[in-house]
Amino acid sequence: MKIVKPLDLPPEPVEFNGETLKGVTIRWLIKKEDGAPNYAMRYFEMEKGTSIPEHHHPWEHEIYFLQGKCLISEGKEERVVEKGTAVFIRPDMPHSYKNVGDEKVVFLCIIPIK
Repeated sequence: MKIVKPLDLPPEPVEFNGETLKGVTIRWLIKKEDGAPNYAMRYFEMEKGTSIPEHHHPWEHEIYFLQGKCLISEGKEERVVEKGTAVFIRPDMPHSYKNVGDEKVVFLCIIPIK
């Protein structure tokens, strides 16, 4: 068993196309190295005004928003989501995130382990 509090782990920068995204961090709560055979759980923080540009990959995302207001896109659909909202992003769909609120966006993101 692994028990962890997100803020006990050091935040890591988020890399995108070889560059570090300013104001966006990740904490790997559960990963393959912990013995998880199927899924990884990640904790993201996005400072006010930051974004994760559009991208896609062959795996799904299950996301749960803990704080803030985020404009999230999947394909041509865009929605603003807030604390207490769960989102499913389908495999191979272009998607992006943008903090559109007045506070930090915090969310959990679960993905299959490759």
